[in-house]
Amino acid sequence: MAEEQKPEQAEAAKAEKRWEKKPATGGKLTLAGLVIVALAGVVLWLASERNARTWFLTPESGALVVKKGMFLPVGRQAFKSSDPGLVAAYAPIPIPAGAEVKDEQAFDDRAQLDEAIFALLAKWATADIATGRPEGLERAAAGVARAEKLPSMSSAQRDELRALRAEVGFFEAKQLLDKAAESLRAAREKLRTTADSSSPRAADAFLLLRQVEPMVEDLYRAQRTAGSVGTPTKPPEGAAQAAPTPATSPAPAPSATP
Repeated sequence: MAEEQKPEQAEAAKAEKRWEKKPATGGKLTLAGLVIVALAGVVLWLASERNARTWFLTPESGALVVKKGMFLPVGRQAFKSSDPGLVAAYAPIPIPAGAEVKDEQAFDDRAQLDEAIFALLAKWATADIATGRPEGLERAAAGVARAEKLPSMSSAQRDELRALRAEVGFFEAKQLLDKAAESLRAAREKLRTTADSSSPRAADAFLLLRQVEPMVEDLYRAQRTAGSVGTPTKPPEGAAQAAPTPATSPAPAPSATP
């Protein structure tokens, strides 16, 4: 009887082994799945971290908008900051009429973004300065002021910025010179009117006028040397006229000799 039960016991042992192997196979599959999920999570995290470090320069509605990547594999939003300096540096940049800009550009760090923004601002400022028109000079001055706010630039760009600032400063000085000349000419005319009147201030106006007249002449010569800004400078009206003498009572007639 013991020998007849051996085959049955062998079959039962085989069945038990088969049942024991199945859980082991399922465990291996579960472990492999967990590894795959973990790797996918790592890939997604790395992609999100890279995207969050990426800066974008996007043309929108006639302006260049600075954007920052979100902590997601894809996606970006307009740059926001609690730092007023950064808000001013990365505010939307108006695109000049007729200027060509690239489609959206991506940058791995802020230094690359700043260098790209400066390159555009410097290019537009140089073109505006070359026009010599007041509106162009105003845009150039605004562009240089905007470039000065960028926190990261190359050393070569800083040298270029200093040169642009000096160029804009020269034209701004010429504009101030024109305004000063206009104010002095207006003051001279008012002094002439007072000096040529019977006002109690006539004598004082005459003395002041004699001091202002050379200043007007010198300023006009300086304008001719530097050249005008915008429209040509006209010579000061009455520049060749001598300062009037203050009104005085006529001298008494000489008495007749007997």
